[in-house]
Amino acid sequence: MHKIPQPILLLLLLPLCLIACHTGNGSATVTGNAAAPLRSSRYHADSLRFLAATEPLYDQRRERETIPYLDSIFLLPASLNPDAPQHSDTLSTAEGRLLYNRALRYLMVSYNLLIDFEGGYRHLDSLQRLHLPFLERYCLRGLLTAKAQMLMPLDRHAEALQCLDQAMKLAQTEDSIAAPLPSGLLARAQATGRLECPENDSYWSAAAGITYMGVDSASTRAEQAFLRVIDIARRTGFRGGLYPHAIARLADIYLHQGKYEQSIAFCRQAIASTPSDKPDEQGQYIAAENLTEAYRRLGLYDEALRYCAIVTDAPKDFEILNNLRGRSYINKAAVLAEMNRSADALVALQQADSCFNRTGNDYYKLQAALERAHLLTLQPDSLEAGLRIFTTLEGQIPAHRQAFYLYYYGSACAQAGQYSRAIPLLESAVTESENISERLMAHQAARLLTECYRHTGRLALLADFLPRYQALSDSIASDAKIRQLAAANIRFETEKKEQENRALTAEVALKDSRLRTTLLVGTLCLLLAAGIIIWVVMRHRAIRIRQEAAATLLREQEAQLHSLIRDRQQLNDRNLDLVRQLSDIQATHENTCNLDSIMESLQQSLFSKEDAERFRQNFSAVYPTALNRLRSRCPDLTYSDELFCMLAMLQLDNFEMARTLGISKSSVSKTRYRIRIKLGLPEGADADTEIRKVMSVKE
Repeated sequence: MHKIPQPILLLLLLPLCLIACHTGNGSATVTGNAAAPLRSSRYHADSLRFLAATEPLYDQRRERETIPYLDSIFLLPASLNPDAPQHSDTLSTAEGRLLYNRALRYLMVSYNLLIDFEGGYRHLDSLQRLHLPFLERYCLRGLLTAKAQMLMPLDRHAEALQCLDQAMKLAQTEDSIAAPLPSGLLARAQATGRLECPENDSYWSAAAGITYMGVDSASTRAEQAFLRVIDIARRTGFRGGLYPHAIARLADIYLHQGKYEQSIAFCRQAIASTPSDKPDEQGQYIAAENLTEAYRRLGLYDEALRYCAIVTDAPKDFEILNNLRGRSYINKAAVLAEMNRSADALVALQQADSCFNRTGNDYYKLQAALERAHLLTLQPDSLEAGLRIFTTLEGQIPAHRQAFYLYYYGSACAQAGQYSRAIPLLESAVTESENISERLMAHQAARLLTECYRHTGRLALLADFLPRYQALSDSIASDAKIRQLAAANIRFETEKKEQENRALTAEVALKDSRLRTTLLVGTLCLLLAAGIIIWVVMRHRAIRIRQEAAATLLREQEAQLHSLIRDRQQLNDRNLDLVRQLSDIQATHENTCNLDSIMESLQQSLFSKEDAERFRQNFSAVYPTALNRLRSRCPDLTYSDELFCMLAMLQLDNFEMARTLGISKSSVSKTRYRIRIKLGLPEGADADTEIRKVMSVKE
């Protein structure tokens, strides 16, 4: 187990707040052999005062108002001797123990809601330094656990561990006292206050386990604390408070240890033990989240999605569950991605974003963005978009998710053929993945790394890395066998239950049911197949129609372009005829006129402004980027130079160019030479061919 980042630490604290608010207003119901303690008149009066003090907990603007009232609880007199006669103005040992522990619980909740962990620690530490006799003798375990809760988000993990170890040692001391007592005497000892009541014992054990998960690098001590909660339930029948949450967290530990069957069994128990009158109990949602991950690893995707829906379909009126719901949408996206349903996975990530937008949780927003980038890189047409997202996320990913970022980014670079860029990312990904016990991801990163070494010719590095890669492969093979065995056992248990259920149904009714089911599924499959075929056919038809329309439009524009050139050439021919006629008339008459100026004026009127504009529009429609590329090569080209280049692009010869432009062949050559100089075309090369290269789109 590894250190958990700040957002997840806060998420670990929320169940304690919820459970205290739900269970602190009355005594817990204990089934089994535990006897209910007697209540004095003083206890009832003080309880009413205590309940009035905790009302501000339901109003986030008044959390601090409850703290002075909670402090006053510790000033109430309580009997230190469980066997002493009960005084009318003094709480009994059992009453004081219950009331003091609830006050500690509400203090911890208040400071958690205020996110004032430093102030909470100072307050609780000052209570310990007061050396109140009853608090030190009977409630020290709860006080130490509450202090550890305050120290956890402050990153003072060593001090938190010390407090938790002391608290669990006190619990073991009580176990040693209670071990020789028969069940009847044990219940009596708890009822009179000689021993911790099951409500407090279960709550503080679960709180200790949750805090251990946030501050301890190993899961051993957290596991022992959660096992104590289960043992309390077995001995006393108490399954309230944090019991569902505790066994869900224990299942999480077993899941990371590869104990899939135990993890699944505890998760199902957590869901089954959640009270029906508490739909916002987080224990069942954490259990459902663990089941989703367990079934995903085992390849049982339908089961994974079924349990994921428990969280995603939770009532929307519990705003505090938005982070859990958003995390479950991320888990759903992971399952759908492994089922090759990338589009549905992207929709699930959008739903996750909407949850995190409501809570303003930037940590999980980054996680959703990271998963979205990874999904995009799995689609060839979106690879570049995914790489851009990875670039923007650089330096923003927290250390807890760094291994995933490095692997996803390196995998995308390798897929894009950027092997040199992928190598340092994948090298770091292998190490980081091993550090957080993600051996499957480490193996996949190692496999990609060997491919990158091979493609870049780094054979020496490949030879050095191969033993490590082989070790990872052997480890993954062992894990795969464990998963296959667990999946086979789960499938066997599922099939066994199905057989037991089928045995309760008549054979004829079962056959009829199967037949109806088969017909329904077959019909739906046929309808689905027909729908898919129709959709594919209609889509191809629509695409073909659009392509034909575009081709027709392009041909029309080309025809208009050539029509304009023909009209221009015909006009030029008519002008030449007119000039020849004028020349003959001039030769037979004495009065002369300047034919050159007449020809020049005729040439200027060959293309009207509208015709020229239409010619350019049609040319741009046929060759959209040609003029832009020409102008980027030489911005100094004149209007007539661009017209010459457009005619060269249309592959007109000198004679056609002269007729179109209304100039002589020698003028065409001069214009071509001038444009060759402006464009810097190589000597000896065909100018028209080089112009077409400049104006053509490069592959």
